[in-house]
Amino acid sequence: MQTRRTRLSMLGFALACAIVASPRARAEEPVHELVRLAPPPARAPELAPESLRDVAPPIAFDRWRGLSFGSYLAPERDFVRDDGGVDVVFHFHAGQMAERQLKESGLNAVFVSCGFGLGSGAYADAFASPARFGRMLDELSKSLAKATGKSNVHVRRLGLASWSAGFAAVSRILSVERYYGMVDAVVLNDSIHAQYKDSGSRPKAAAQGADQVDVKMMGSFVRFARDAAAGRKVMVLTHSAIIPPDYASSTEATQALLTAISVPLRTVDSDADPAIPSLSPDKVHAAIASRGASGKLSLRTRADAGNLHVRGFRGQGPRDHFDHLYLVGEALRSWVVPRWKRDDRLVYTLAGEQL
Repeated sequence: MQTRRTRLSMLGFALACAIVASPRARAEEPVHELVRLAPPPARAPELAPESLRDVAPPIAFDRWRGLSFGSYLAPERDFVRDDGGVDVVFHFHAGQMAERQLKESGLNAVFVSCGFGLGSGAYADAFASPARFGRMLDELSKSLAKATGKSNVHVRRLGLASWSAGFAAVSRILSVERYYGMVDAVVLNDSIHAQYKDSGSRPKAAAQGADQVDVKMMGSFVRFARDAAAGRKVMVLTHSAIIPPDYASSTEATQALLTAISVPLRTVDSDADPAIPSLSPDKVHAAIASRGASGKLSLRTRADAGNLHVRGFRGQGPRDHFDHLYLVGEALRSWVVPRWKRDDRLVYTLAGEQL
């Protein structure tokens, strides 16, 4: 089966690879590399206090189904509205490896997993044509219509998520005005990077600082973050403390983005701040929790403005980077599920019935 071969090849490659650089990446697209596969945590870290989240009921899902560009996982029932509308989240880069986290997010949506290569250049190239994502949406809708027997299946609410190199796909999609208007939620898990200013005129170096980040490269993310802070969208960013060799880290890129929209970032003590639960050993897989003298992983920075939420984690190793892949479910559960549920309740209240 095609989807099974795809999953096995992804898993085998991740197990076999150390850090790999992609020579295809163009100058304007920093390479973000695939790292060794780390075991997923038994439970993802809590990104928001339980009191701020709706408790989402469990949802049963069907099997993965193949598409020409990836595969999708749909709920078993009750996810297509009477008018054919379907909520969809596209995940770029190793989404199937976070299958359990996606399922446990409580989001009654179709999850689409797409992989286009190792470096961010491959993901940017995949969306060089502005029409590419539209064709993907059409193919997904037709496949869902065939699988469910429903007519007029179309995307209702749309989310984009990425880990690692997948940010380049999200950036390209958001740069097309039609798609920008459709996308309501963006989740970037250790998945935002840029070049430094005038990087071609001086020797390459690491950790040049957030003030040296070329914010123009992140234009679509800056715009989306501003809209999220104003309540028009929802955006979640998590990042590690990894320092790449010659381009802006996810820490620097995130700080530069927040500065561009005048949202403050504050350092926190995760042991003392109840709104930032630490990653204690009883909440994560032993292989992850045992690292470090403290025996736990913890957050070090946060920013919250409207529907924009940023969580910065300690950790500078390859496995720290991989941990962020498994944060996607908790990010959805913490902020996307409540927002989309509130929208449903508002429609019901104003119209007397769900449209």
